[in-house]
Amino acid sequence: MRIRRRRICFIQIADEPMPDLKALFSGDLQFVSEPVAELLCPLSGERLRVSAKELSILAQLPADKWVEAEDFVVRAGVDPQTLQNLLHRHLVLSDAEDDAAAREILESESRLEKIGWLDLTAVYHAMTRWSGMLSDVSTREHTPEAHRERLDELSREHGPAPTHFPRRDDAIDVHVMEVPAFDSHLARILKARHTTRAFKEDAFLPQEELSYMLYGCFGAQGIRELAPGAMAIKRTSASGGGLTPMDPYPIVMRVEGLKSGIYHYDMSRHALELLKEMPEAALRKLVMDVTVGQDYFTHAQAVVIHVARFSRHHWKYRDHAKAYKALLMDSAHLSQTFYLLATERKLGAFYTAAINDKDLGEVLGLDPLEAAPVGISGLGIKDVEDNDALHFNPGPYTPK
Repeated sequence: MRIRRRRICFIQIADEPMPDLKALFSGDLQFVSEPVAELLCPLSGERLRVSAKELSILAQLPADKWVEAEDFVVRAGVDPQTLQNLLHRHLVLSDAEDDAAAREILESESRLEKIGWLDLTAVYHAMTRWSGMLSDVSTREHTPEAHRERLDELSREHGPAPTHFPRRDDAIDVHVMEVPAFDSHLARILKARHTTRAFKEDAFLPQEELSYMLYGCFGAQGIRELAPGAMAIKRTSASGGGLTPMDPYPIVMRVEGLKSGIYHYDMSRHALELLKEMPEAALRKLVMDVTVGQDYFTHAQAVVIHVARFSRHHWKYRDHAKAYKALLMDSAHLSQTFYLLATERKLGAFYTAAINDKDLGEVLGLDPLEAAPVGISGLGIKDVEDNDALHFNPGPYTPK
C-alpha cells in the first residue's frame, strides 16, 4: 500500500481550556490551558484534531508523490498504530482499492487545483460557511431603549466605539473645501437609499418591477470577446476582469404572474428558469432559516441570492492572492446598484451577508468548490406606516 498526505495541510495550534483533574478530584473546579493542534480542512470546513505524534508524521510525508507505507514506517521510525489512525481518519491518504473516501478527497483536491483556488482562500471559504446558524434577532426587543442597552453592553465589554469621524493628528496641513450643491437626480437617489426592514407582506410586487430590477442590476448590457471562447459581459456594476461571476437566483414569494418558487435568472435571454416550485409559506420559512433568523426579511416579495461562480472567476485569476476579495466586491457592487434601482422605483430593498450559505447551497444544488451563495438582496413593497426601531433614520448632517 502506498500513502501520501493531503495536499493542503493548514494546522492551527491554539490553547484550549481543560479541567484540571487534580484540582477536580480535590473538589475544586479549575481550568488550565493546553495547546491543541487541528488540521483545517479546505474541503469540508471541519477541524480535524491531530496529536504531536501525528503532526510529526504529517510533516515527514510528501503530498506530490506516493511512498510505500512499510518503507516509510521503517525509514521515518514512526509508530505503525499512529499512522493507521491517520489513515483511518483520512488525514493521510492511501491508494488502497477499497478506500473510496481517500479517492473522493484526492478528486476534490484535484478539482480545487483545476478551478484555480488559492490554498489560503480555499481554507477560508470552507471554514467560514454557516449551516443552521440562528441569531436572536427574531426574539429580542427592537425598541430604542433595548437597542441602546445592547450598545451600552458592548461599550462596557470592549470600551467605547472608535470615533465615527477619524482624523490624522500627524497631518501637516488641512484644506477645508466648500461643500458642493449635491442635489442632482442621482444625488437625491443616493441620499434616499436605505435598508428596508418593513414590507407589506400581503401585497403583490408587479412583475415588471422585478423584471426592471433584474435587468437593471444583473442583466447583460454589453458583450465583447476578449479571446477565442472568452466573453466579457458588461453589467451596470463594475466587475473584476469583466468576468461577471455573480449569478442571481431569485426566490419569488409574491410576484404578479409568477409561480412562487426558486428560480435562476438567465441574463442571456432575460428569462427566469423555475428550478423548484414551493408554497409561499415554505419559501418565507426558507428565507427565515437562511438569513439566520432575520425575520423582518421574510416579509419581502422576492429575494435574489448572489451566487459566486468560482470556476468562472478563478479561471482567469488562478491561485491569486486577491481573487477572493475581488469576487466578494462583485456582490458589494451589485448590492448598491440593487439599492439605487429600488430607491428609484420607490421600492424597499435590503442586502445581507449573514446567511447560512452551506445550507442554501445545498438547496440550490451547488457544488461548493464551483459555486456558493455569498449574500442576498431583497425587494418588496415598503410598509411606510411602520417606522419602528428596525430602521436607521438619521438626521441631516453637513460637514463643519
